[in-house]
Amino acid sequence: MSFLPPESQAALCNLENIINAKMSLVKRGSGDETARFRQAVYIDWTKRKQIPDPCGNQPGYSCIISCFVENLMLDNNCRYKTVKGYVESINTLFKLRGFAIPIDPSDKQNTCTRLIDEIEREETIAKQQSPLTKDMFVNMGRLAAISPKNSANSVLHDWFCLIRICGFRVAEYAQTTQTKIDVHQYSSGKEVIKAFLPGDWVFKNEKGQVIKINTLGEVTDTPKELKITFRIQKNWQNGQSITIMSDDDHPEICPVRAALRIFLRAKELGQTDSQPMAIFENQLGKAKYLTGNKIAELLQSLARSTHPDMTLDEISKFSSHSGRVWAVVLLDEAGKASDFIKSRLRWLGDSYRTYLRDTSVIQHQHIDALKTHSDEIMKLYGRNHSILPDTAPIDTQMGTYNDLDHLETGL
Repeated sequence: MSFLPPESQAALCNLENIINAKMSLVKRGSGDETARFRQAVYIDWTKRKQIPDPCGNQPGYSCIISCFVENLMLDNNCRYKTVKGYVESINTLFKLRGFAIPIDPSDKQNTCTRLIDEIEREETIAKQQSPLTKDMFVNMGRLAAISPKNSANSVLHDWFCLIRICGFRVAEYAQTTQTKIDVHQYSSGKEVIKAFLPGDWVFKNEKGQVIKINTLGEVTDTPKELKITFRIQKNWQNGQSITIMSDDDHPEICPVRAALRIFLRAKELGQTDSQPMAIFENQLGKAKYLTGNKIAELLQSLARSTHPDMTLDEISKFSSHSGRVWAVVLLDEAGKASDFIKSRLRWLGDSYRTYLRDTSVIQHQHIDALKTHSDEIMKLYGRNHSILPDTAPIDTQMGTYNDLDHLETGL
């Protein structure tokens, strides 16, 4: 309606929005209808946010749409292509109203464009990472058992006993290089060490009392829980704490016992309370920091020995991020709700879903979930003499639908 004078366009704006919203209800999947649906979602969102007009020429609309995209991700965990499609539909809405497009995809400095690019990057990373397999973790433990207690193999196993439960990001415990500590610098110039320091971990006994560990590494009581505080996080929820309990039924892989070994090892190797704890001794007896590259090297070596049939491409997908992916997959396989996964593994939105896998555990859970329904179907099969035996020819079983085109038409 760009041919109308501005006052007429403004007068009809609300009615046009209502029409777009109604069109969303008759969405059938074509490109135009999908675009109208997405435009209606955006229009409804602006209405709920009490924005007078969803479109305009003001530069601030770029910020409004960035907020919409962020809200879309937090509420719906939309994928890159979907988010990009929403922005394209909103651009079209602006053009139809006679306004310049608010989001230029070629402008890489635009906040919304950068948000979309980050979504694509996260999805790409997710596709490039594989979680540990059960057999790899078992072999990791066996290797640690026959290795020196301060070796990289032993250190890796201890950390992954903890990561299995907590899903640490690599920057929260490891370094970029083996000799230098990574720091985060605030805009004020203040620097903070990224990785865990001894003071970030508080061990408690079965009564909930804090356990004292002296400078000699002597422990006054048996730890039953561990409170972990995250000083620096990617999601900026700095200072967040979580508590984990000891797994007395499985002491060999208990996260609290593993954490205590990490804590004591750091002291034994001369780390102060202001230095990170992920440290190991190399073959020359030199203390070195665990790094992302070292973790990837060890995991890929473990994958090759555990799964000799894996391709080079499959092996390359094991990296320092595999631990966090693994923690997510394990909770998903256990059937835990999204709120539980986000709370325990410290996700603000639903982007963790990009890491979920079509695992055999999930596949079996799917079949088990339908067991009652499948049993009822089989009972009905037993009463229906027209059901054909398993040995019936394929064409006969297919009945009149004996070609794929006809099958798809029948759908």
